[in-house]
Amino acid sequence: MHLWQRAEGRECKMVTGIDDHSRYGVIAAAVAVPNGRAVCDVFAAAMADHGLPSEVLTDNGKQFTSRFTKPRSAQGPGVVDL
Repeated sequence: MHLWQRAEGRECKMVTGIDDHSRYGVIAAAVAVPNGRAVCDVFAAAMADHGLPSEVLTDNGKQFTSRFTKPRSAQGPGVVDL
């Protein structure tokens, strides 16, 4: 048995997010499949509850790769179009 296991025996993964300044937990959600779509859905819900962040820092997991993005040089490095 794993720590993050649902009642029907299937595993799930935690998506978490904190405010770096206050250390307030903004996101805490269990997802069945830890892919980019699940992360986007959870992040969109957090933005609806708490507003848009001025910056997002990630752990560079594969859910955050830029496979489907292109750089927006007009806004500076690190800003992307989806």
